[in-house]
Amino acid sequence: MTRELNWKNILLINRIFFDDSFISVIEVLFFGQYLGLSFADFSVIMGICLILSLIAQYPTGFLSDNFGRKKMLIVGRTLEAFSILAMLLLPYCLKGDLFVPVLLIEGVRTVMTALASGNFEVLIFDMFKKENLPEEQFAEKSVSYFSGGAILSAIFGFISTLLFSYLMLLPLLLDFLVKILKLSFIIFIPSEVSIRKKEKKKAFMPLRYEKQILFIIVFFAILFSISRGSFSLYQPLMTDLGIPIYYYGFLIMMVNLAVFGLLRLVKERIRIFTLSKLFWISFLTLTSQLIILSITLLEVTLARFIMIAILLSSMQIIRLFSEGMSSYFINQAIQGRGDKTTAFSLYSMVAQLLLSVTFFMMGIMEKWSNYYLLTYLYLCLLFSGLLLVFYLYGRRKKYA
Repeated sequence: MTRELNWKNILLINRIFFDDSFISVIEVLFFGQYLGLSFADFSVIMGICLILSLIAQYPTGFLSDNFGRKKMLIVGRTLEAFSILAMLLLPYCLKGDLFVPVLLIEGVRTVMTALASGNFEVLIFDMFKKENLPEEQFAEKSVSYFSGGAILSAIFGFISTLLFSYLMLLPLLLDFLVKILKLSFIIFIPSEVSIRKKEKKKAFMPLRYEKQILFIIVFFAILFSISRGSFSLYQPLMTDLGIPIYYYGFLIMMVNLAVFGLLRLVKERIRIFTLSKLFWISFLTLTSQLIILSITLLEVTLARFIMIAILLSSMQIIRLFSEGMSSYFINQAIQGRGDKTTAFSLYSMVAQLLLSVTFFMMGIMEKWSNYYLLTYLYLCLLFSGLLLVFYLYGRRKKYA
């Protein structure tokens, strides 16, 4: 491997380019206008795919740990990219109701994502450990690169709203090209064959984790579900409040720049954070969203936008924890284990289960309330209750 393609360079490319950073901004619109599906269809597809991911996580983690993490990562990422290409071509190849074809394509993509999940984190952390550097440096680099990704994501989010208005397939096409770029850098990760030989006996042992490790995995899975589930409601919520889509483009820039600013503050202070602190910050952020109720009293669109932009940007604090810090905390907890990819698969299983339930709930709530603002607030309250119960359990067991 050349000097230019060390772990820092590979980590940089894979952290600064977020997955689906273009399409996620207008995902609901894409399903509705490009694929002709309703929000209820979107929720059902997301829920089913998350259940598929839940089922696939453990066996794919086992395959990676025992038959080659790099190999499975490349296969998964490659087929995932081609699933995106199939989605782009679908409206041109088939007419009529596309619910079943979209479900099949998203199902394949989901399983391929499960096949790849956790492998990059384990492989890149192993590359880092070979240099015998302080672990804080890995966390600092990971968070720093992620903060750069937040800026790019902000820019991409704004651009995607403009591109979607011009040609609806462009955001997903750009995400396809980003995945190809990231895949080309993954190829330069060295093979882990020698590592697997040493770990083989441990890797085939039954999956056993201390309860505290499970607590950490479930905690970050909850945060991930909050971050990913609530983000899907941003666009329809603003549309519900009569805020134009180009305002939404500016919101995405504010949201991601908020993440960037926070990351710059915490990247050199990661050791001062504990699970208790992460919990309280997340809990207060969730409950603060109730202020959005007062937006209904405002009649000026700009005033509504400013208030909702501030509140939705604050929700990205939870995204900071779930995406920017989870890899570090989980890697710290499972050091020395042979089944590290399986551990990340377990994390993904819990996250996908919670996220699947979340999407099904959103579909039901939206039909019941017929108002995206109430759906968003119900979601925040439900997760606030779940976090509180989980935290009290952790405090009693001295895990948090």
